[in-house]
Amino acid sequence: MHYNAPFFGLFENIFKLIKDDFGEEKAIEYFSKLMAVGLSKSYGSNFEKGDPNSFKNLVSERDLAVGLRVEFPIVSENEIVYRFLDDPFPNLRGLIKYDSLESCYMQFKVDYLLGDNWTYTTEMHIWDGDEYIQHRITKNS
Repeated sequence: MHYNAPFFGLFENIFKLIKDDFGEEKAIEYFSKLMAVGLSKSYGSNFEKGDPNSFKNLVSERDLAVGLRVEFPIVSENEIVYRFLDDPFPNLRGLIKYDSLESCYMQFKVDYLLGDNWTYTTEMHIWDGDEYIQHRITKNS
């Protein structure tokens, strides 16, 4: 396994406990808050918001620090393709739809690092049998 399973396993366990005790909606709410706190601390504030290259560099560095293999086959002024070669949360498969799970951290990454004039879509996902998870992030016109 390439990614840091114990690190991500802790997050999976937190999600499962909240879901079991309070339901999926609360689990998503708290998981999103947890991701926002952790990611904002790891990304800091010393970056150029809205800059695709800054996004790529910060996200690559942080993902590498937690053992995730990622690629950015496209980084342009108006578009970023962000590809996860590893599934960070394989033990949540079947417990939540991946689009709900992905929104807990992807929306934060996009808003925090790029701004609310950017959006993302998930084009491919390991849970659907794809080779990787791929998000396309685009700047709204």
